[in-house]
Amino acid sequence: MADARRGRPARSYTRPPARAGLFSLGPEVRGEVLRTTYRDEESGFSVVKVKAEQGEVTLVGALPALATGERIAAKGKPKMHPSYGPQLEVEEIERLLPVTPEGIVAYLGSGLIPGIGPKLAQRIYDHFGQQSLEVVRREPRRLAEVPGIGSRRIVEAHRTAKAQVRLERLVVALRPYQVPLHVARKIEASYGDDAERIVAHEPYRLWRDVGGIGFLTADRVARAMGIAEDAPERMEALVLYLLQTAMDEGHVCLPQEELVQRAVRLGGTSERTESALRDLAQGGLVMLDEGLSYLTRNHQMEQRVARAVARHLRARPVQVALRNRGTLSPAQAAAAQAALGRGLFVLTGGPGTGKTTTVQAIARSALGHGLRLELAAPTGRAAKRMQEASGLRAQTLHRLLGLRGPQSEVQELAADLVIVDEASMIDLWLFDRLLDALPRTARLVLVGDPDQLPPVGAGQPFADLLARREVPRVELTEIFRQAAQSGIVQAAHRIRQGYLPQQAQDFVWLQADAPLELQRLALQAAIETLPRLGIDPDEIQVLSAGHKHESGVQALNAALQAKLNPPRGQAELRHGDRIFRLGDRVVQLRNDYQRGALNGEVGRITRLSPKGRGLTVAFPDAAGEREVEYEADELRQLQLGYATTVHKAQGSEYRGVVLVLSPQHWMLLQRNLLYTAVTRARERIVVVAPARALRQALRAEGRDVRYGRLGARIERALAARPGS
Repeated sequence: MADARRGRPARSYTRPPARAGLFSLGPEVRGEVLRTTYRDEESGFSVVKVKAEQGEVTLVGALPALATGERIAAKGKPKMHPSYGPQLEVEEIERLLPVTPEGIVAYLGSGLIPGIGPKLAQRIYDHFGQQSLEVVRREPRRLAEVPGIGSRRIVEAHRTAKAQVRLERLVVALRPYQVPLHVARKIEASYGDDAERIVAHEPYRLWRDVGGIGFLTADRVARAMGIAEDAPERMEALVLYLLQTAMDEGHVCLPQEELVQRAVRLGGTSERTESALRDLAQGGLVMLDEGLSYLTRNHQMEQRVARAVARHLRARPVQVALRNRGTLSPAQAAAAQAALGRGLFVLTGGPGTGKTTTVQAIARSALGHGLRLELAAPTGRAAKRMQEASGLRAQTLHRLLGLRGPQSEVQELAADLVIVDEASMIDLWLFDRLLDALPRTARLVLVGDPDQLPPVGAGQPFADLLARREVPRVELTEIFRQAAQSGIVQAAHRIRQGYLPQQAQDFVWLQADAPLELQRLALQAAIETLPRLGIDPDEIQVLSAGHKHESGVQALNAALQAKLNPPRGQAELRHGDRIFRLGDRVVQLRNDYQRGALNGEVGRITRLSPKGRGLTVAFPDAAGEREVEYEADELRQLQLGYATTVHKAQGSEYRGVVLVLSPQHWMLLQRNLLYTAVTRARERIVVVAPARALRQALRAEGRDVRYGRLGARIERALAARPGS
């Protein structure tokens, strides 16, 4: 029988007989670690070979890092793996210090203690003998007795030994709550000697202080520690958790009634929730304002933004003549003229209406009058597109503002005019930072399309500004002749109006119902159809509404990687269920300000470090490319990027797009999602979807209700006396 995948004859295989004694493997194993054959640093899942009384035994499960030569005692469930034979699925494991000279030397020299290798380990054993491990763990200062060991190694040995002991005890304490090993490491690193005490007595601190621990995990620990479901400390933590979760949904605050309902669904009571709200308000962590509940920082931010917007709206208009009117339409010319003279101005319009041309006119006129100009956009791709279209320098808002983290302070910009494209993507926090950096005399022009998806973060300042009649704006509606010939532009405008788009040369709709058929057609379009039309695979992006199921991002990425970058004997790096290879396209999953890698940015793996300890990704931006290095424990920030969600693709543009819409993601299908996806394509788009999914997306309008009061606060700030 031929192996169809490799095109060569299949080989017959007979499993060798197991060694005697292994089939009688019991629930407990004691022995010496021979080697670790596989380890995932994120989950701690390991495959470890142990020399035990029964012979060579394989341990599998979430285990601490074990060094060659260590002695262990493990308990678990014996099982027979169909390919690898008998194994012990470990449920409990205890480290036993090695007792043989060979074991002690192997343990010391395994790399577990930085700076001590095999030769130095032998010298330590020659000096201290059987007491070597006790000296390292309990009296590391005595290592100075061994020639060749300096003070730095002694300090490092002491620190490492203490941390290992703390971590082992912590892992045992957290095992019943299914806390991954990498999270236990974070707890140990965050709290040091206090880690066990905090877990036992202040478990709700975990979700606030330690990344990777959610409220529900901390809650399980707390309940197991005997904290009652309606205890004040639980209710306060629950309220803070619900307000934080609301931010993840895009809300700046929650109506108190809805907050109470959410708390009741998670085991609270109305009375206890309201009491917790009052206590948190007295403590300054929460603000209660006209029936709305805010995290205090959000309340302060919303007020700051409203005051800053009012200040710029009050600025006296400046008469600046529009230069190089050229072929601008009357609406474009009026927009450019107003933008040059107003403290705050908003320019909107759909695809093909000339927003880019108008921005060019504004920028050229500003420079012609000697104004200091800055161009920016929320993402690197959007900034690069802005720079290419204008011929002027553009950069991301984060780089323009010098943001290095959520608490970053900003310096005042040396600018008279700032133009920001893709402004519908800006959340309240980023808008607050921008307004804080904007000089009082500077002018701000926001350019965007209100029909796209709202920001990923909390708030929707662009939509809030458009809802206020006091904010000067121009909406460009005329579709220019060249753009009108585009099937993509026509489809986008039909979608805005709620109509099914029509087939065209550059807009193709393929219908299918079965999830696997949707996946097959999407792969065919991305790998064969669009490249055959002259579009480079690097300039093709597959989009989906959601992550899960056969038509979601995860399954599409696995299938696309297998086709576009299969294993060819090259090195690869495994992280959990993800496999990264040289040349893979990857997407950043969250903002990492220290590295300058932003949520949704797509790059390419350019290097894999030796021994699978990390990788390097090149991200495109307006200045070319920037390389970002990731260590092994930082790879959870990345996922494959051959396919990504429409939300992650905001602000980006691709020559070719393949969009998969599936009934499996029914609740995510909305008109603004469909519109945003279609407007990501510059030359060709292939939509793979059953008719019912497309119709559902067109019907679902206005589902994005976001709680916040920015609009009302702007009105109130405008009505107040300046400076009050």
